[in-house]
Amino acid sequence: MSSHESNHHIPTSIDTNSYQNNLSSRTSVVVENNLENQKISNILEEETKHPSKKHNQLSSFIKKYWWLLPVIGIALAIGFVTVIRLRENSTQPTTATEIAPLSVRTTAVQQQPLQAWVSTQGVVRAVKYQHLSFQVEGDITYLANRGGRSLRSGDAVSKGELLARVDDRELQADIQQAQAAIAEAQKQRAAAASQVATAQAQVVQAQSQVRQVQAQLAKARTNRNLAQTQLQRYQQLFNEGAVSASELDTRRNAVEDADANIQAVQAEVAAAEAQVEAARAQVRTANQQLAATQSGVTTAQARFSKAQVALERASIYAPFNGIITNLNIRQGEYFSPQLVTSQLGGSYQGILERVPMVIIDPSQFEVIVDVAGSSGEGVRPGQTALVGADRNVTTGAANSNNNQSLITGARATGKVFAVNPAISPGGRAIEARVRLDTKAANNLRHGERVTTWIAVAEKQNAVVVPLNAIVRRNQQPYIFVVNQNKGVVEQRQVKLGITGISEQEIISGVEPGELIVTEGQNRLVNKAAVRVVSE
Repeated sequence: MSSHESNHHIPTSIDTNSYQNNLSSRTSVVVENNLENQKISNILEEETKHPSKKHNQLSSFIKKYWWLLPVIGIALAIGFVTVIRLRENSTQPTTATEIAPLSVRTTAVQQQPLQAWVSTQGVVRAVKYQHLSFQVEGDITYLANRGGRSLRSGDAVSKGELLARVDDRELQADIQQAQAAIAEAQKQRAAAASQVATAQAQVVQAQSQVRQVQAQLAKARTNRNLAQTQLQRYQQLFNEGAVSASELDTRRNAVEDADANIQAVQAEVAAAEAQVEAARAQVRTANQQLAATQSGVTTAQARFSKAQVALERASIYAPFNGIITNLNIRQGEYFSPQLVTSQLGGSYQGILERVPMVIIDPSQFEVIVDVAGSSGEGVRPGQTALVGADRNVTTGAANSNNNQSLITGARATGKVFAVNPAISPGGRAIEARVRLDTKAANNLRHGERVTTWIAVAEKQNAVVVPLNAIVRRNQQPYIFVVNQNKGVVEQRQVKLGITGISEQEIISGVEPGELIVTEGQNRLVNKAAVRVVSE
């Protein structure tokens, strides 16, 4: 190629519209200048024909329009150069242009562990915490003391410690009345029990008397049988003439006396059995009275228990060793449970501002998160979870720009403890609980909002590329692989696996170690010439 041709070489990437506009503007300038030149030529020609008449006019015209002469010269020069270049461009073949390589940045395909993370916001909660409140209304008469001052938020408390109490004088009176009612009911029950014992003793006595009379009846029957036997023997002797009639009459009288005695004893037996039945009836009546008194005791004890519960609800005791996080009462103030119940169904913050106090166990925390329904399907108990390093939940995700920085910079680590199988109707999210390691107690606070990452999938030897290396054309993923020997790129369709924070797993399409384009790929096509540039 000659030096003249090299000076006028036009790159293939020239803007055709810009070139045509430039050419059009230059052509219009040439036309205007030609018209102006024609006008001046006509004037000069007229002067030549009539030199005597037009001499003064020509002098006047030249003095008036002398400044047009340089402009006309410049216009003629521009027109001449434009015509020359148009002729050169029209004679230069378009097939002789060369394609300049496109500048790109690259990286090598890696093989490394990869985790697919789901990011969501959550609220830190102590695993063990409790809202403490009075269940009765009244003036607050006691608040626990700490070194000469009243209890404050942040103070440590011990299990079973009395923390606060409202005026309980009426409740104490109810306790005393219930105790007196129990004592009276127990006294009545004792009297009824004594009556039962007396009636049972009478039954035993009557049964003993029955046995005695029954023994007498048996003896009378034996005597009657003996008298009957003797009467029969004397009757035989009388028939033989061995005894007199008077002796036979005596034996008959003995039998009649024995029969009469039997009847008398039978009457005594019936009387004794009637006494037994009467005594048993007294026992039944006494038992009924005893049951009634026992019911009275039970009722009195129930009243006492109710009074005790009411008295306990007038006081707040520490349910476990912990720390007070919210304290909204002062000694001497009036408290009503309606202050708290009126906030039920409202904001949680409203409850925290009105409940008397909240106690937490700071030894272990968990994060309550709501994962979007589509992402939450992959969340399972036991999966690794992290709390992002950034305290600002709006920038936490952006600052975790790669897998390693997320893991090393995490404020806390843990495992998914539980996953709610139901999706919330309003939020269309799945609630999960992430139980954090005990070390998190030093970095997190109860009620804090944090960005939480859950590893829903993991690969130990994944083939990975940067996310920005993937381009989509016709909704299909592609990667441009650099052929360093030929200086061109190969457009390859790839199959995607799990997605990390800044890396994408490639199941097929590229191999570890291959050089791929990470910047400038949107301008590329298959077999395009490229030039790899460094940072």
